[in-house]
Amino acid sequence: MEQLSALSLTELTARRTKLKSILITSITLAVVLLFVYAYLYFFKSKNISIGSLVPLMVLPITWLPIFNSLKSINGEISSRKQDVAANN
Repeated sequence: MEQLSALSLTELTARRTKLKSILITSITLAVVLLFVYAYLYFFKSKNISIGSLVPLMVLPITWLPIFNSLKSINGEISSRKQDVAANN
């Protein structure tokens, strides 16, 4: 990944928007998966193995790097806005 200091403010904003949309999509997918598993468990069969729940358990782990990247990008954007405000 490129250094955040080498990116312009518009590139940082675009990257933040892209990461947020990826995060929202994956959280939506997790909620849909949760409802599917609940439907299958309560209405179809009570025999859901623990192995079929692995995708639901792995998704939150994949969100950690996205949260860290968003935190770094937000920090860089706020520091640049403070620099601009200090120079004016």
